[in-house]
Amino acid sequence: MSTPSPASLGYGAEEEEEEERGKGAEAEEERGEATKTVKAEAGEDGGSDALINVKVQSQTADDVFFRVKRDLKLRRLMDMYCGKHSLHPKAVLFLDPVGRTIRPNQTPNEVGLDDGDAIHIMLTQVGGGARARHTSA
Repeated sequence: MSTPSPASLGYGAEEEEEEERGKGAEAEEERGEATKTVKAEAGEDGGSDALINVKVQSQTADDVFFRVKRDLKLRRLMDMYCGKHSLHPKAVLFLDPVGRTIRPNQTPNEVGLDDGDAIHIMLTQVGGGARARHTSA
């Protein structure tokens, strides 16, 4: 007669479910389909629990999807993206769907992001804005 496992008795079922979800999340992330939830910073009130999915598109990397609260500052999203892609936050510009710069202290509501909108990442460029001067002989 076999001894029942703790999982079959109901103990540890949550751990097994989390492990299964973790395997699926890794596969989704490899395919660029992962959705990450950004948790609220300490001291912020969770007045609105409305979550939106935001796609972050880059010139150089695959698209990354985030699920964020509408009233959460976008600094966390920016820091997570830059950390994952080894970028300095000041070396990139985050642009809303219209093309305006997004500041870290703004929320999706302030920016006007809706569910499914995309944030574009542009590498900042220093110089190169002046017109070249040619002298004719």
